Amino acid sequence: MEITGGQGARVVFDPVGGPTLLQLIRTMSFQGILYLYGALSDQATTVPPLAMIGKILTIKGHNIWATSGNPVRQKAAVDFVISGLEKHTLKPIIDRVFPFDQIVNAHRYLEASGQIGKIVVTI
Repeated sequence: MEITGGQGARVVFDPVGGPTLLQLIRTMSFQGILYLYGALSDQATTVPPLAMIGKILTIKGHNIWATSGNPVRQKAAVDFVISGLEKHTLKPIIDRVFPFDQIVNAHRYLEASGQIGKIVVTI
């Protein structure tokens, strides 16, 4: 998911890490922020210093318990997402949509780790 602002994504959330980190950084805007909150890749996550220096990026680690473990922060986070979706300032990237009767194919697609964005299953 990204929050848009200027050229490229201003804020990027990455649950994967690994070698795709450089690809994400290349899509980011000047002074963007990348939240790394997972390590789904089985490969090392290396930080490319020249790509970061050129754009003056910030990379932050994030743990969901910092938000969901605190009821006040959890409500603020939910309100922020709902408001962003309503105002179209948050624009989730949808890679592919599967009907529920193709749930097995959706899981296979997810497990192949080739998507960029979310996989949606409709009911």
